[in-house]
Amino acid sequence: MTLRERMLKALRHEITDELTCCPDISVMVPLKMKKKPFWEFFLDIENNIFYENYNNENLFKAYVDACKYFGIPAWCWYMSPDIKNEEISYRNKIVEKKNDRITVETTMSTPEGDLWSLTVYTIDNPPFPLRKYIKDFKKDFKFLKYFYPPLDNIDFSPVLKEREYVGDQGVTAIGILPPSLVQLDSVVDGGLGVLGMVYYDYPELILKYKDMHEEWSVKYLEKIAAEKCCDEILTGGSGLMTWQSPKITRELSLEGLKQITAICKKNNLISHVHCCGFEKELVKMCAEETDLDVIEPLETLPQGDCNLKEIKKAYGKKLVLKGNIPTSEVMLSDVKTVELYAKKCLEDAAYDGGYILSTGDQCGRDTPHENIFKLVEICKEYKY
Repeated sequence: MTLRERMLKALRHEITDELTCCPDISVMVPLKMKKKPFWEFFLDIENNIFYENYNNENLFKAYVDACKYFGIPAWCWYMSPDIKNEEISYRNKIVEKKNDRITVETTMSTPEGDLWSLTVYTIDNPPFPLRKYIKDFKKDFKFLKYFYPPLDNIDFSPVLKEREYVGDQGVTAIGILPPSLVQLDSVVDGGLGVLGMVYYDYPELILKYKDMHEEWSVKYLEKIAAEKCCDEILTGGSGLMTWQSPKITRELSLEGLKQITAICKKNNLISHVHCCGFEKELVKMCAEETDLDVIEPLETLPQGDCNLKEIKKAYGKKLVLKGNIPTSEVMLSDVKTVELYAKKCLEDAAYDGGYILSTGDQCGRDTPHENIFKLVEICKEYKY
């Protein structure tokens, strides 16, 4: 059985020839392995090329190469279809360059004016936004629609290129998130403090955003499903239940999750929620009220609130569970600690299938390689 075949069977809640081991190594571990400044994967200064943070082939190639090194299935979600929008253009310029970081200003030109953002690219960590496009939610709300471009001209070649590179190493996914404060954080300046105030100060605008996002996402997903260009739809959102309460999640995000998972089920696409941080209530919500297939990373205290054994008992028949080895106190420690924790996860959740041994979110940059290899070894030894 190839790694791809094993991963697909595991994601579909089927018993595999051996337990599936898919630690989340995402970005930091693969880029460190390349022994280059991290910014080289995002910036080509000599040729004036500025790649998007999570939509360039440098990332998926580094990730797949790392998966081959560790002998784990690739879970590749880096690329998305290229949606042509002639109304919008972007200009980039370097505004500061230091020994350990490069700051880039991006100007987004629209028919109604320009927006700008600042992104910092560091030598040994992934890039992060310093300023985001929407500075005043009420005043700039008119610009939000430009982040939902017309879907008449979509180029699927980026995701097909990623799928070809992955091959039998694993599976590919395209991200489609429900409406949420997390999703707004990608474009709205100021972080959670500002978005919390926005949610309560402008409920009518939040409702307009919700409707616009849901309508666009459904149309986008239907086009992806018709193209049959990936195995999974990745949804949810990092920190979805940490950034917003269960009440806000129910009001703002649940309907979107219902629609996304229902379309996936209809089209035989695997639906997969990622929600690092607090997630216990979301597991219950998804299991009881949506058509979700897979949920992760089920982080434990103090980063999250999930008890793997309890979740398996309550929802293991309905959902495939993926996680929940802590990435700090366990994956950054010694091999023995990793072994003990991983075996406890198997005892708690692997006994009748529907479980993928993984980490609670992304492994840190300095995770010892022997700790990842140990997870692979444990899975090979496990007997159902």
